[in-house]
This record gives sequence, C-alpha cells and structure tokens, in this order.
Amino acid sequence: MKIEKRFIIHLLLVFSMWILLLGITVPIVIEVILPKLGLGDERYEWIVLIFISIVTIVCLLLFGWYFGRPLLLIMKWINQLAYENLSQFGEYEKMCTRQGKFKMQYRLYQEVFTQLEDMRLQLEKAKVERAQVEIAKRDWIAGISHDLKTPLTYIQGYSTLLLNVDYNWSNKEQHKFIQEIHDKGTHMEQLVQDLSLAIRFDGSQKVPVHRTSQNIVMFIQQVLADVSNELYSQQHHFELQTTTEDIRIAFDAHLLKRAFINIYMNSILHNHEPANILTLIDCDKEHVVIHIRDDGKGMTEETKENIFNRYFRGTTTDQPSDGTGLGMAIVKQLIEAHDGNIQVESVLQKGTTFIITLPRNS
Repeated sequence: MKIEKRFIIHLLLVFSMWILLLGITVPIVIEVILPKLGLGDERYEWIVLIFISIVTIVCLLLFGWYFGRPLLLIMKWINQLAYENLSQFGEYEKMCTRQGKFKMQYRLYQEVFTQLEDMRLQLEKAKVERAQVEIAKRDWIAGISHDLKTPLTYIQGYSTLLLNVDYNWSNKEQHKFIQEIHDKGTHMEQLVQDLSLAIRFDGSQKVPVHRTSQNIVMFIQQVLADVSNELYSQQHHFELQTTTEDIRIAFDAHLLKRAFINIYMNSILHNHEPANILTLIDCDKEHVVIHIRDDGKGMTEETKENIFNRYFRGTTTDQPSDGTGLGMAIVKQLIEAHDGNIQVESVLQKGTTFIITLPRNS
C-alpha cells in the first residue's frame, strides 16, 4: 500500500478515535460528573465546552506525537547519514517488533525507513569500495612511476655510455645504443599516450573516434606482425584463424590498435613460459566476434573480476613489465567507444580468452 493511502487511513482512524472518545466522555461528564458536583440542574454548557477542548488538545498532542515522532527519527537518521556516520541507526531496533516488523506507529513510513536503511548499506558499501579504489590508485601510481622510471634509466645509461670520452665505440655499438634509446623513448611515448587517454576517460570526456571503413582481418594481421616482431614476443607462438579474409567494418585504426596491443601484451607479459596465442575472427550480419586465446597460466577469480577496473594492475611493481601499467580498463573503454564490448574467460593453468564484439554497421 502506498504511503499516501496509508496516511489517509491512519488519519481517518485517528479522527474516528477522537469522535469515539468524545462520544464516551461527554455523556459521562453531563450525566455523572456534573450531577455529583451539584451542577446537574443548571446549564453549564461552558464546562462541557472546556472539557471538550481539553480532550481535543490532549488528543492533538497524542496524535502529533504519533505522526511526528517517526518524522523526527527520519530527520535524525538523515542527519546521521549526512555526517557520514554509516553505523546502524541506534533506534532502528526500537521501531521493530520481535518478529522484525515495524510497529504500528512507524508502519506509516515503512517505505521511508526501508529506503534509508538501503541507502545506509549502499553508502557503507561505497565507502569500502572507495577505500579499495584509493589503495589500488596508490599502487597504480607507484606502478606507473616504475614503468616510466625503467625506460628512463635505460636512456640515461646508454646516453652516458655514448658521452663517455674514455671509450671509442664502434659504429655497430653506437647503433645498438641509439636503437635502445629509441625503443625506450617510443615506449615512454606510448605510456604518455595511454595516460592521456585514461585521464580523458576518467574526466568523462569523449575521445574522438575517427572511423574509416577497413578490413578488420588485415588490420589484426598487421597488429600481430608488429607484436610478434618485438623481442619480448619471440618465445610465444602467434596464430590467426578467420572464416573469411575480407570483413569490412568502420573503426578508428589508431585507437583500436592501442586496444589490441594492450590485449596481446596482457597475454605476453603474464605468461613467462612459451604460450600459444590464437586469434579467431568470426562474423555474422550484425557483429564481428574476435577471440584472443592463450594457453598460459590463466587468472585468479580476483584478477578476472577486477581486470577491467581502473587502477588495477595484474603485476606488482617488482615484476618486469613492458606494458602500460593501466591494466585492461583502457581497453574496455576503447572497445566501448566503438560501440562494442569485451569479456574475459579464464581458468588457472589452462589459459585466458578475451572475447571482443564489434558492430559491423556503425
């Protein structure tokens, strides 16, 4: 029953009780009390009016307490929540019977009390999650600092070697040092780009998606070629299977390449033993479905649940990492920016599969 109807019913009951009380007490006053006081033979209507007024005032006070006390408790509870006191409301148990139901006086506002309790539980849950996010955020910042410091250390080291006048480096050695500096500089540039994207997503800014119609199969072939040619990928085996060689959809090649590189990097960096990384591409009239599957060590349930959460790192800062340190959150956002979605399936010691679904008509 809605609170409006319940309020009308309670008001009618209260009014009926007032009429009933007057109907009982007024005859008693006229027929019993006044004659005993020797006032029965004369007209003392003013005494009856005074008595009716007293009864009415007493009833109003009782009714005000009946309707007003729950409102005062509601205001007190809201004030408690406003000051972020998320402990259980001190008088909540007093409002309920032993069976856990609201007493008659508080049943009028039971939806309000129920919603306030739900709000308290939600705020309490949000507070715990916020604390967890802050911890993860600190770890994420530490990881980013580590990821930026590592290539910077290489750049400083190789540049110091090149600037050392006590050694005459051969052209081959100089080329090697410069190549390392270039690779580490490129890696830092990728880190900064990912940080820029993460900040824009975090600020709820829309990242411009410049879609062009392209062959997604050839695009993924090129991404696989770039990834597999890197030094850290040499021990892994990459394979691509597709139902057709020409699947044209509209997408932003720059953004989607960043997403797929991060997915492949996740499979590479978290599998220190050689792994088979298989990419399957299938499609229907409306969607393109891409499976990226590895037979590596898989994920724990905690990692699987948090892998797309911002500030979550699958590796610690003590572990070597050539990745962006942004986890897979940016991947999810880039895929969703293309009106697609991504899911993960994983079993420990059996491998991980990322399932990306993209629309064919955007």
